Amino acid sequence: MNRLCTAILAFALATLIGSSTAALAESTRPFKVIYISALSNDGEKALIRTRATKSRVEAIQAEINSDRALVSQLRAMNVQIRNIIGADRAMNGSVIYYVR
Repeated sequence: MNRLCTAILAFALATLIGSSTAALAESTRPFKVIYISALSNDGEKALIRTRATKSRVEAIQAEINSDRALVSQLRAMNVQIRNIIGADRAMNGSVIYYVR
């Protein structure tokens, strides 16, 4: 039973990670930057930080760095790429970047 729960949770997490990494594919779409310190929901903060594994953060940052237009847009907003620890696709198709 314990292994089954672990497998289900691992699948759910992999699905979340896969959908958020794919969210980085197009920089021509609108995006939003959310600073974790500005969030009032502690549970949401904890979830974002939990999902921010080293490999996932590196993959997100590498994907961003491969898109010059996106890097320029983020820098224009004074966002340092190295501080982005998460990304998700919103229901409207835009990308949400989480910054520590």
